[in-house]
Amino acid sequence: MSDPVPNPSLTEHLRFVRAHSPWFAEQWRGLPDEIGLETLPVTDHAAYWAANTPQDNRLLTAPHRDGLVFKSGGTTGSPKFSFFSNQDWQQFCQVFGQGLRRAGLREGEKVANIFYGGQLYASLLFITRCIEEAGGGLCFPIGGSAPPEELIDTLRLFRIETLAGVPTSLLALMPHLAALEPGALQVRRFIYGGEAMYPDQIAELKRLLPECEVASIGIAGVDYGEMGWVDASCEPGVHRCFDESTILEILDEEQRPLDEPEAEGLLHITNVRRRLMPIIRYPVGDRGQWIDPPGTPGRRFRVLGRTDTGARVGPMTLYLSDIERLLGRLKLDQHVSGFQLLIEHSERRDRCTLRIAVQRPLEIPAGLSERLADTLYAERHMYADLIAQGIVHPLSVEWVAVGELRTHPRTGKLQRVIDRRLDP
Repeated sequence: MSDPVPNPSLTEHLRFVRAHSPWFAEQWRGLPDEIGLETLPVTDHAAYWAANTPQDNRLLTAPHRDGLVFKSGGTTGSPKFSFFSNQDWQQFCQVFGQGLRRAGLREGEKVANIFYGGQLYASLLFITRCIEEAGGGLCFPIGGSAPPEELIDTLRLFRIETLAGVPTSLLALMPHLAALEPGALQVRRFIYGGEAMYPDQIAELKRLLPECEVASIGIAGVDYGEMGWVDASCEPGVHRCFDESTILEILDEEQRPLDEPEAEGLLHITNVRRRLMPIIRYPVGDRGQWIDPPGTPGRRFRVLGRTDTGARVGPMTLYLSDIERLLGRLKLDQHVSGFQLLIEHSERRDRCTLRIAVQRPLEIPAGLSERLADTLYAERHMYADLIAQGIVHPLSVEWVAVGELRTHPRTGKLQRVIDRRLDP
């Protein structure tokens, strides 16, 4: 394990990006020679990914000659690819690994890594490397696709203490845990990532494994990098900033910084270490809230759910662009005025309701809702797979009058995503 390198100068990093990334140079044309973060435009998500392509890439700062390529996002027909040099990947894993160490990963702690890997998916490789970089922990890279019986045999054989994975992997394992004799496993900790874990899921796990603690493994994305780590002061949903490598901003809808405790807005991140594929004022896709005052080391923030770019349903992100394309092909004799996604949680599973506004909702043909859902499943195979595995509820479709769509109480704007999973 090596110590993290000192944080590079933000000024030096911005100069480097401007000099070597054609896309950022174009975006920042006309700005003064000396630029600061607050003077830069927020990165346009769609334009960023339109430039960040496998061929004729205009975003990267150099030809991609070493490292790794991963797939992120997953909208139908338009996957996004994240590019890492060896140095960028090593530093990403090193910083996040140190976050795991600060979160309590012990030397010799046996960790079963049941995150997913393969098909350009990063998590299994990422968490394995982070445990290595943490300098503590003995990793068993089992993967999320292992049969439950094989996983339980490995847990029992090696007396593994910690499970690391997405909550849906744990949900699939629960019926098999229920069949075990009390004390058959030595699991005392479940550290999760990729999606939220809710009180009913935690309660069921503790019923099956009474001594098992539950905590976030941290927040990271293959597109934007490391974002948050946890310590004992972090309640569920709260994380600390990685001061050594990132600058986290919370902006309002007019892209003005919000800096006071309890302020809520859109999370944006800048990574001053990532050189090949720069991350500058990048919209993470979540709303957030500050907990601590400005200047607090490792300042705490709370994640409040997705923004209006998409909705997280279990381990899957359902993007609004997916729904827009679907409705654009819908043959209907009345105009679709708008839609929103309502996300709820019951019976230890997420449910998505697609609310579609039309002039005459009572005249919608019988069976159209089912056909609409089936078409979405056919395009997003993961949705159908998760339903078959009992991980999420089937899609519900609700036809409403235009005035019934929920709007923001202050601005009057349509709320494209309504997340009620944490409502009391």
